[in-house]
Amino acid sequence: MKKYIVCLAAVALALQSCKDFEEINVDPNNPAIVPVQMLLPPIISGGVGTMVASGTRAGQYVQHLAYPGGTSESDGRYNLTGANWREEWNGAVRLVKDINQMKVLAEQANQPQYLALAHINKVYILSLVTDAYGDIPYDEAGMGNVDGFEFATFQKQEEVYQRMLADLETANGLLANLPSGSSISRDILYNGDLQKWRKFANSLKVRILMRQSAKADVAQQVAAIFNDANRYPVFTDVTDAATLVYNNSSDFYRWYIQNPFSDGSGVDFSDNARVSVVMMDLLKKGADPRLTVYAAPTRNSFLANANDPAKPLEYRGQATGLSAAEQEAFYASSGFGEADFSVIGRRIRQDNRAFLMSYAELLLLKAEAIQRNMGVTGEVESVYKQAVNASFDKWKQVGSQTHAQNPFISDSQREAYWENAANHYQPANGLRMIAEQYFMDSFLNGFEGWASWRRTGIPEIKPGPSVLAQIPVRYVYSDNEQNNPSLMEWVEQHMGGKMPDHNVKVWFQP
Repeated sequence: MKKYIVCLAAVALALQSCKDFEEINVDPNNPAIVPVQMLLPPIISGGVGTMVASGTRAGQYVQHLAYPGGTSESDGRYNLTGANWREEWNGAVRLVKDINQMKVLAEQANQPQYLALAHINKVYILSLVTDAYGDIPYDEAGMGNVDGFEFATFQKQEEVYQRMLADLETANGLLANLPSGSSISRDILYNGDLQKWRKFANSLKVRILMRQSAKADVAQQVAAIFNDANRYPVFTDVTDAATLVYNNSSDFYRWYIQNPFSDGSGVDFSDNARVSVVMMDLLKKGADPRLTVYAAPTRNSFLANANDPAKPLEYRGQATGLSAAEQEAFYASSGFGEADFSVIGRRIRQDNRAFLMSYAELLLLKAEAIQRNMGVTGEVESVYKQAVNASFDKWKQVGSQTHAQNPFISDSQREAYWENAANHYQPANGLRMIAEQYFMDSFLNGFEGWASWRRTGIPEIKPGPSVLAQIPVRYVYSDNEQNNPSLMEWVEQHMGGKMPDHNVKVWFQP
């Protein structure tokens, strides 16, 4: 009996020791459940990273940039397959999976402010995806880890837009009716300013409404936002805009040069990302001060000017979509070489900001709505001028740095621009002028510039002389996704059984 009691005691002690051991080995820095605020920074930065990366691919399609022949030729000449867009699809799905978890945690903790931010971020990320791919899963996006949802159901783009608008309406309501003392932490976009998140939600709603305005009557909804600032606050100055500021010590803006070259230029003249002829011509046409912000002088003119300041700096755009042979032939016929074209400018290479949605963009959409008689109050000429000035205001002087050290747009440059009567708003050409300004303001936001061009057809862009296809109007579903039974069924039922290529228009295009 005594032996039996001893054995029981030993077992009890062992069980207690195991329990103590398990408690000791719980890592407080690696909790089983992630606090909701910890999900916010990677969701924001991941969404912005998706947008910024669009500068190189979608930015080529819409001709913000042009790569010389022989470099990234598959993109510039449109030799494209589903493999080209694999990560653009997969990355977004991973982010939405985290957003779904953020929603669950916010609801469990009764934190409506985080639920609102989850809605806004989901809309922002999937708006990029649907604008590029067309029909996508929205309701079931990012739910592949849930039983029964391994293959998310696709939805028509027009339905996706309606779902996004509803989620933004929900977010606006949640943020308008937060309990007293509500706050958020780890907000790398607005530093905890919930009113600015609300303005972003409603401004983003305008973007989505106007995106579909060639195919749906959205006038009443657009007017309701612009004409009721209390119910629908939107951006009212440059500081409201959705602008992610990187720290540039461990987290870098894509175009930032960490170790500038010793030539003093502040740019990478060997970079293949050259400013396109289309962008360059628009900037030069109005003597636009954004020219020296967006573009660097050619390497040859920079070196010549360094030796003799009397020699002028030159800015030259790169022709688009050339093959390697066509590029060499162009060099031979023109007398130019690779050092005679402008790469991305010094200011951008030193900058640490990514523009998700600018104040200028919102004002340009407002100007368009007024011009199109959509019931929005205001004078289109005034709103247009405010929009252009807002785009200039993104590039103010940095500290005491000179224009040569870090190009900026000064008050005198702004005044000189408006002294040119050709830059004044002309109602007869209003929609063209608005679209051209939209194109210029969205520089390096390839998704937005490309989406605007597909909707408006402005500015006029032409493919290279021997490209392999028309200018792409959609991303192709990734090669991995094309094996998804849900997508295959959707294509069979809604797309005539043929997987769309990059020349099949998405729904919002007229």
